[in-house]
Amino acid sequence: MHFAIIALISVVVARISISLGARLGLVDHPDARKQHSGTVALTGGVFIFLTILLGTLFLDIEPYTTEMMVIAIAVFLVGVFDDFQQIHAGLRLLIQYVAGALLATYGGIAIDNVGNLLAFGDIYLLLLTIPLTALSVAGLSNAYNMTDGIDGLAASTIALPLLALYCLAVDNRHPEAEFLMLMLIPLGVFLIFNLGPNNNLLPKVFLGDGGSITLGFLVTASLVHFSQGDWAVIEPVTALWMVTVPLMDMLATMLRRYRGGRKVMDADRSHLHHTLMDMGFTPRQTLTILVVYATGGIAVGLALEAVPAYVSLAGYFLVFGLHCAFVLDLLSIQSRE
Repeated sequence: MHFAIIALISVVVARISISLGARLGLVDHPDARKQHSGTVALTGGVFIFLTILLGTLFLDIEPYTTEMMVIAIAVFLVGVFDDFQQIHAGLRLLIQYVAGALLATYGGIAIDNVGNLLAFGDIYLLLLTIPLTALSVAGLSNAYNMTDGIDGLAASTIALPLLALYCLAVDNRHPEAEFLMLMLIPLGVFLIFNLGPNNNLLPKVFLGDGGSITLGFLVTASLVHFSQGDWAVIEPVTALWMVTVPLMDMLATMLRRYRGGRKVMDADRSHLHHTLMDMGFTPRQTLTILVVYATGGIAVGLALEAVPAYVSLAGYFLVFGLHCAFVLDLLSIQSRE
């Protein structure tokens, strides 16, 4: 019953937010990097987060911690402000890092144990708990923000790890599985609007920074929460596999920009989705390729839970090396053309 109510709330709030976004000027305009047609409301993240908030307030769906939701509200407000008035990339990254530090302290969700990554037993972070948790939040929030370049990509790569965690949590009868579904349902509604026909019934909407940054924060909190402690459903290293596409794309793109003599934080069309489209794939084909890639990463990560964590980590580094070799080879080819 809760699920149907969440879906209904999400659709209603979506339509209201799209109309308000147009009236308030919270819209995206096409430019050299953004090749959509006409203005599009940047309120996808607004209705997704408001649905999550309403679900926790009125449907008795408990978040991981109340303090985490307080931090998420602050992150959301910063993201929406960024949609109205562009925040400098360095300042935005600092705010994300502070949010991660607060998550590890005030929020009560932190990376304490990264598992048996060096074949000498579990590694407890101790003094590194707060900075590594903060780095994880800042890194993934920024990664999802950078991935949000074609219809459906950021939302799909956000939904996939949440869906995997939900299935595992339900299988393990985890008491907080319902909060994962509270995030998944409005994400599904967003994808219907974002990938739909863009008509009066289903107008197109974008996530905006208020969506990609806030959801990046919530995905990171989810991966940390479900990989730590007695109720963990995945190994800590498996969390890396669950965010293969956004994380590898961010790191490889930064490396690619550095090799090309550009600032690593400057926005451009050097992401993997841009590269695939430059190779001739349509946006929908590119989305399909990257969703399959992301799903494969999750499947491999879960399969590797049967082996020691250090083997899984070695496999991840191998895939990352191949990913970087691919994008740098494309950079070399493009520079010669």
